[in-house]
This record gives sequence, C-alpha cells and structure tokens, in this order.
Amino acid sequence: MKKIILFTLLFISTLYFSQQVHVRYLMVLSPYTTSHEDVYIKNNQVLSIQDSIITNNKLTDSWTLAVNLDNGRKPSKKYFVSDLNNENERNFFFTANVDSKDFFIYDKVPQPDWKIEENSTKTIAGYKCTKATGVFRGSKVTAYFAKDLPYSAGPFKFYGLPGLILDIRVDNMDHEIWKAESVDIDDKTAIAFKPQFLNNEKVSLKAYVEAKEAHMNKIFSKTKDLFSKAGSNVKIVTNQRFTVEQKYEWEE
Repeated sequence: MKKIILFTLLFISTLYFSQQVHVRYLMVLSPYTTSHEDVYIKNNQVLSIQDSIITNNKLTDSWTLAVNLDNGRKPSKKYFVSDLNNENERNFFFTANVDSKDFFIYDKVPQPDWKIEENSTKTIAGYKCTKATGVFRGSKVTAYFAKDLPYSAGPFKFYGLPGLILDIRVDNMDHEIWKAESVDIDDKTAIAFKPQFLNNEKVSLKAYVEAKEAHMNKIFSKTKDLFSKAGSNVKIVTNQRFTVEQKYEWEE
C-alpha cells in the first residue's frame, strides 16, 4: 500500500512539474511608469521576459523618458534565464542594453536570507500567499509566495522561497514592485527556454554594471551642464542606482 501511495505522489509530482506555468506580473518601474514581466517555468527551467512596452507614464503618456536614456532608441525586451535548484547561489543569464550596445550578462545571484511569517497571508491571483522578508543586494524586500505553486522562483532574479513568489517589492518605496496579475498552470505558449543568445559571448555582471553606470554618469553630467548654462544651480548626484540592486557582492 505504501508503495502505491509513493508511486502516486511521484506521478502527480512529475505531472505537475512537466506542465508549463506562466505568471504575468505588473512591474512598477518608477512613480510614473509601469510595464509587465512574464515568467515561464517548465521542467526545472525558468525564462523571464520583461516587456519593452512602457505604460502609465503620467509625465509624457509615452515611453519618452526611457528612450532618451539610450540615444533615442526604443527600449528592448529583457530576458532572464535560470534553472531551479536548492543551492545558496543561482546562475542567471540575462540581456541588457547600454548606450545602444547589447550585453549578455552572467550573474551568480546569492539567495536572500528569507524570514517567513507563517501567520501573515493574503490572496494574490487566486492563490493564498505567505509573507517573507529579506535583503536582496542591499535592499530590504517583502515578498508573498504561494506554497500551492512549489517552484522556488519569481520575477527578475528573485528566488529561494518554498513556493512561487507572486508579489515582491522594495520596502518603503512606491516603485520596484512586481505583482502577479494572472497565473496559468497549464500554459500552451511555445517557449524556447534555452534561447539562441545563450551561445553569445558573456560578460561579467561587474563589467556590465561599470558600463551602465559610466553611461548614466555621462547623462547626469550633460544634464548638469544644461542646467548650469540656463543659470540654474541644481545639484546632480552621480552614481545613483535606480534599481533594487543597490550593493553587489564585490562591494562587500
């Protein structure tokens, strides 16, 4: 009898993980802009796609602000590729663009030290979710994960909880927020979990961050010059990180 029960549980588990899960998140990029992120999971593989369409921009009603950060080039979709595992670090491969140059980055992401609050729950996209808090690369974050979706994954580079993260946000901020709008546990979308760009030359996360921040500082410098010529005494702070990732491992 025990063997029959064990076989049944293994069969259900195998069936569950062979299905493709699709979660669509609303992604709040700033106080003025939102977008979407789609996470797909199947057979221990995870692919996350951040949309290139910027919406709800209350300042310009378009994607103008985002475009102007990259020489007038439209924002492009960003891809994050990883596998499920139970280790304290997880390999992520992701795409990005800096100053009209495409980057393919390798990033070994440490798992946050999560603290789960079993008695604090809420329902998101039809699933009962449990609260957890932690620190992700210098930012205090609060997450809600669904135990009924037994995948240690989430949007962006978040992972490490005993269930799929359906809501995560940086504490005391009105942006850097991901919240699930829908969950499909039997998605039929044709997804290449190992995209062609995985064969491209990879750069380190540190090299990418240095290139990105050098480009942003050039923009800040030009902005400061424009204000100075206009006679405005405006202080422009360089080396700001407008992201959840505020402190990297090599900066410890």
